Amino acid sequence: MKNLNGTWLKIKTGAEYCQPEFIEFSDDQIIHFRLELLSGNELSKVRTEWSEKLSESKYEFVSDNRIRIFRMGKTHTVLSETESKTEDTEFATDYERIEPTKTKLESEKIETLEFKAEWNNQKIPLKFNTILDSPVIQEINKRMKRSGRKLILENLQGTYFASIFDNDEREKLIGIKEIDEDKAILFGFPEKPFEIKAE
Repeated sequence: MKNLNGTWLKIKTGAEYCQPEFIEFSDDQIIHFRLELLSGNELSKVRTEWSEKLSESKYEFVSDNRIRIFRMGKTHTVLSETESKTEDTEFATDYERIEPTKTKLESEKIETLEFKAEWNNQKIPLKFNTILDSPVIQEINKRMKRSGRKLILENLQGTYFASIFDNDEREKLIGIKEIDEDKAILFGFPEKPFEIKAE
């Protein structure tokens, strides 16, 4: 039996719009948590109503720190204006164990750093406390009284996250495995490579 200790971050795919979520394993239970901001950039876990039995779950280890849990659900397909079909479907969700970020830097220093990363041919700017939207989108947001997308540094149990907020809602967490003044190793991506280097 592989090690199930610790707190595990749910890895979201691009198609999911749910809040960031964590799980922990206790006896035969999979316990689900959501996040709450304690103060400053410090997060805490809040237990949700949902828990599952591990013994009744289908799962596999992708690596020592990544587990994939399979759950049954429904897929609805619209065939025409009057016809649709519903099928039982198995969905796979990955979770990655979080570990304290390896760094000698204080959070105030990390917030001043600027890196660029690339994942799936997409450039990801890593610059905290700045609006990520293009000037055109920022203009539209202003008219709609929206605050737009921002990258905020947050911390849960010693693990730093680059948290993406959209209109003040925490949307996605990118874990920071290690960071110094020259580079950051980021984790929590849905496909390989599961971690990338930002420089």
